[in-house]
Amino acid sequence: MKVTIREKLMQGGKVRLYLDFYPPIVNPGTGKTTRREFLTLFLHSDIELKDEKFTDDNGKTAIRTIPVFDKKNQPKKAKLTPLQRQHNKETMELAENIKAQRQLKIQAEDYGFLTQDRNADFLEKFKTIADQRKEKYSDNNYLAVYNYLHKFTNGVCPVGKVTKDFCNDFKEYIISLKAFTGSKNTTLSNGTAITYFAIFSAVLNRLTGTGKPFADNPAAGISVEKIHTKQRGYLTIEELQKLQDTPCDIDYLKRAAIFSALTGLRYSDVEALKWGDIVEEGGKVKLSIIVKKTNTPELMTISKEAVQIAGERKDSNTHVFEGLKYNSWQNYKIENWVRAAGINKHITFHNFRHTYATIHLYLGTDLMTISKNLSHSNIKTTQIYAKVVDKLRDEAAAKEMIKL
Repeated sequence: MKVTIREKLMQGGKVRLYLDFYPPIVNPGTGKTTRREFLTLFLHSDIELKDEKFTDDNGKTAIRTIPVFDKKNQPKKAKLTPLQRQHNKETMELAENIKAQRQLKIQAEDYGFLTQDRNADFLEKFKTIADQRKEKYSDNNYLAVYNYLHKFTNGVCPVGKVTKDFCNDFKEYIISLKAFTGSKNTTLSNGTAITYFAIFSAVLNRLTGTGKPFADNPAAGISVEKIHTKQRGYLTIEELQKLQDTPCDIDYLKRAAIFSALTGLRYSDVEALKWGDIVEEGGKVKLSIIVKKTNTPELMTISKEAVQIAGERKDSNTHVFEGLKYNSWQNYKIENWVRAAGINKHITFHNFRHTYATIHLYLGTDLMTISKNLSHSNIKTTQIYAKVVDKLRDEAAAKEMIKL
């Protein structure tokens, strides 16, 4: 079996690339043999082209693109810019890569790539999966990635455009972009960038396979590197008190954030919390929930302060923090609230969970209890907070207690 890259002249001085298979192979979708797979890859023609009218075999007038010849009956060379030449070089390298992949697929008798529609709307397929995720799990992150992808592609992205280079470019875009907030200087955190690109890759994985848009996941092997030097943000007891004493533009957001700091609940669990999940048992108030991240039941005692922050009890099916929905606008409101309290730290909602762990370790609560309350599956995750507390204790020991 031989696979060859060939060119088809197009209008506008472009050349479209396609693969020629010999002998012909069978398309599993139609059962018919074919010799061609047209790629969504175009070159800038290095010869001058022109369009001419002609009469086809059915007697109809049509237009075809042909070379322009010089006096010696040789195709006239076109003047390409350095950018156009670089584009041609990179496109041919990509075509050679696809050719090699097809050769391997054919040798394995896997012809599923012929059933894929390279012109299908990738954004539409991504949006469908994102909507399903939101409906089933109340997960807005997939839609957030879709919004960034839509902006990155200017709203137009056929399946054929999504190559390994495209995925690398989108990764760099995710790392460097500004968040959708009112703050011009807000960039996505390293953790959020990792999560968003992982979602992008997961969607591609769902769209990969026989009869699906992609024969192979173009994002395979690509990921956002984790930065380990950044400390987990947290608030001290004094700073948490300042926030409690400072008004926030959104009252339910303030109460939810403080509640997270007092209970250690993740945002997803705070958002899903209903009054029926808060129960009295043996004279104590407890939370009886199914942890969203791990899908495991959890029963934990909460403080009287947390109960007060929750507010006036309502119907058991009513959400405790009505109106709470994850979006960057709410993070922007948290930033404003933190600044208004005179706290010079970058704090997001998740940092209130870090605050719970850090404060309780500092006050002497044992690691196993904190790990259980945080629903950590591995105590090593909880031990990360111990390093922060060690630093706080070192700083406290260095302070002058009395003058001698």
